[in-house]
Amino acid sequence: MTPPGGGNNPVDPRFMSLFAVINITSPSREDTEEIFKKIMRAHLVEFPQEIQGIVENLTRATTKLFYTIVEKLPRTPLKFHYIFNLRDISRVFQGMCLMTLDKFTTKEKTVRLWRNETTRVFVDRLINAEDKNLVNGEILPPLVKEFFADVEQPVLANPLLFGDFAKAEGAEESEEPRLYEDLGGYE
Repeated sequence: MTPPGGGNNPVDPRFMSLFAVINITSPSREDTEEIFKKIMRAHLVEFPQEIQGIVENLTRATTKLFYTIVEKLPRTPLKFHYIFNLRDISRVFQGMCLMTLDKFTTKEKTVRLWRNETTRVFVDRLINAEDKNLVNGEILPPLVKEFFADVEQPVLANPLLFGDFAKAEGAEESEEPRLYEDLGGYE
C-alpha cells in the first residue's frame, strides 16, 4: 500500500478504512515473572511445600537466563534463527508443567527438570560448541549457584536425560501412564 506512482495505483479510501494497526508491547520483566509465577503456583498446588517455595526463584532464574541469552547471543546472518522471545520462556514452563507429584517430590529433582527444560529450549537451538559452552558453562552454573545453591551439585550433574520412555517397552499392553521423569543415565 505504497503511495501512487512508479507503477503503483491509488488505493480506494473505502478499502483502506477496513484496515487497522494494532501494536502490543512486550511485557516488562516484572510482568513476565508474575505471569509465569502464577502459572507455576497453580500447577504446584498439590506438591510439597519445599517445591512450592522455589517458584519465585524458578521464574526469576528463567527470566534472567532469557535476558542474558538475548544479550549475549544476538542474531547475526550466520545465526539468523537466534530469535528468542516470550514463547521460549513459555516452552520452559510448559515442560515444567509436565512434572507429576509421584515423580518430582524434592527441590533437587524439580530444579534439575528446570535445567533440562532451559537446555532443551535454549541450548538445543544453538549451532556451535562455543555458544553451547557459553550457556552451559558460563551462564547456567552461576544462575544455579545464585538461585539454588543448596542443590547445585546434583542439579549440574551430567548426563541430563528426561523423558517419558523409560518404561516404553511393553507400554502398549500396560494401562499405566507414561510419566515424564529423570532417566538418570544412559542405561
